[in-house]
Amino acid sequence: MATAHAVSTFGSFLNLVALGLFVLHLTGSTVQTGVFMAVRLAAGFLTGPVAGRLAARHRRPYLMIGADLLSAGMLVLLVTVPAGARTPVLYGLAVALGAGQTNRGVAMRTHLPTMVDADRLTRANGLVVTLRSVGMLLGFASAGVLVGWLGYHVAFLVDAATYLLSALLLLPVARRARAADRPATAGRTAAAAGRALGRFGLLRAVAPVVSAMIAVRAVDALGSASHNIGLPVYATLVRPDSPATFAATFTTAWAAGSLLAGRWAARRAKRGGRGLTELPFGVATCLMSVCFVLAFTGLPVWLLVPVTLAAGAADGYAEISYTTRLQAVDADLRPRLFGFASAAQNAGFGVGMIVCAALLDRFPPLPVVGAAHGLALAVALVFLVAHVRLRTAASRQPAEVAP
Repeated sequence: MATAHAVSTFGSFLNLVALGLFVLHLTGSTVQTGVFMAVRLAAGFLTGPVAGRLAARHRRPYLMIGADLLSAGMLVLLVTVPAGARTPVLYGLAVALGAGQTNRGVAMRTHLPTMVDADRLTRANGLVVTLRSVGMLLGFASAGVLVGWLGYHVAFLVDAATYLLSALLLLPVARRARAADRPATAGRTAAAAGRALGRFGLLRAVAPVVSAMIAVRAVDALGSASHNIGLPVYATLVRPDSPATFAATFTTAWAAGSLLAGRWAARRAKRGGRGLTELPFGVATCLMSVCFVLAFTGLPVWLLVPVTLAAGAADGYAEISYTTRLQAVDADLRPRLFGFASAAQNAGFGVGMIVCAALLDRFPPLPVVGAAHGLALAVALVFLVAHVRLRTAASRQPAEVAP
């Protein structure tokens, strides 16, 4: 399943670059390019709660296969339709990719605890992040080569092939799915639990620390939007002769850091089991925000690379800790919780894209990235302080009541 996720991640990052360039080439409008990205993000946001319900009622590997096949089919359709019909197909593709990515992510994270024991979840999530980072690196690196050398159509067909390969890799997983993952048992129980809780009762049903982590992750997504949208502007300012090279160096170092974090987390978990997740999550989120702000301060390349590498490593480790903690909740609540968490992250990222894009028209990248990641840093610090105080109070309580 981790390999399939890596292959689909390769496809996602390939089309993230190639489709953005294609929309701009086809329409000649930066506004249309922004609208395309907005539709993709909105589809991901709106699909979150639906994906949680689907993951509660149906076999998750088949949901992932369906998302892959839909993405592949829409990419082939984009290549084969007449030129005059490509614009509406593009927006349909934006919906399919946004919704498919959310549905795939929710189903995978919900299903993983049914495949491995609880004390191996951190290791499994580390492997997922490691292979995903490899897919990310290859997707970024190959996009320009495929589009530049072979053209958009070949790039989109290669992209469709990656989703088909991901679906094929998931077939054995679907066949080996445990009976507990069938809708006749766990699915009905989870669906009944969801109806009983209502829309907002879900967060009251889980530990407060889980709700707090989701909130931190949503604000962190807002910060991530700032460096994603600010990077092209910053690259143009610091390397007007070759902004693409600078951006590639930045993203490659970030992805490499995420890869290293995945490998380190997997090895550490192999030696010591699951361990704590809340404190590492908070610390890693703080470190990530600080490093991303530093990366926009005009550092020389020899210093930029390790700083961005550290940002990627912190980002990867925060994701592993976060996912592992959410997977520890009751199995009946897990699908809807991941659906809600996915919607919260997409909302944070979407708001960040809109707000930061508007601010970049008036301010340089550093204050925009600093403000967005500063907000994420502040929220993460509040989370850390509150969590440490609660843990300290809980550890002292038995000593106080002892005779």
